[in-house]
Amino acid sequence: MADPAADYWTIADVADHWGVSAQTIRSYRSRGRGELPPADRMFGRSPAWRPATILGFQRIGQGTRTDLH
Repeated sequence: MADPAADYWTIADVADHWGVSAQTIRSYRSRGRGELPPADRMFGRSPAWRPATILGFQRIGQGTRTDLH
């Protein structure tokens, strides 16, 4: 389980929190359709988010058309 007290969450942490694979998070990020908030920080080429960013993010529901955004 991703630690909400951590300074930053990695792709693996976000995936764990949302119950999806790390590849799904990478896909969300690459599509750039509002399925994932922008990273709060980059560590080299690795994105990272503050836990509050992810916890406060309103995810698009499953089955929602994202091609209209």
